[in-house]
Amino acid sequence: MIAIIGIATAAVGLAAFPPNVSALRRDADRLVQLFAVAQAEARAGGRPIVWEPREQDYRFRRRADWRPNSAHDAITQAMPDDLFERDQALRPRAWEAGSVQVTLGPARAAVFNSEWIADPLRIQLSDGSRQIAIVRDAAGRYEVQQ
Repeated sequence: MIAIIGIATAAVGLAAFPPNVSALRRDADRLVQLFAVAQAEARAGGRPIVWEPREQDYRFRRRADWRPNSAHDAITQAMPDDLFERDQALRPRAWEAGSVQVTLGPARAAVFNSEWIADPLRIQLSDGSRQIAIVRDAAGRYEVQQ
């Protein structure tokens, strides 16, 4: 009886807490989800959103002055960029892995716009001991590669 309780407790514990998944992998998985949100938001709003990684954190930015030579220039240049501080999904976040180095290729930036066909993109994340890549194909699908 005690053995059965012990086995059941172990099974529940393993189900509740998956095997050790690195913080860098969790960051990569979260980014894949956030990139899909940013792409949908850019398509719905008609304005590009740029992902800006830094060593300790990352953020999404929507430029206020996105329409050059438009009738809205005087208004939009006076407006600050939208950094999504109050947005539940796209708000600035710290890396769960701590300090992360990011390499983008072949593009120089991760930009989400209203286009339905996306440029291929590879984002390499490194925490010093591990490396993980996030790859976007032309159809806009993302894959995490270890």
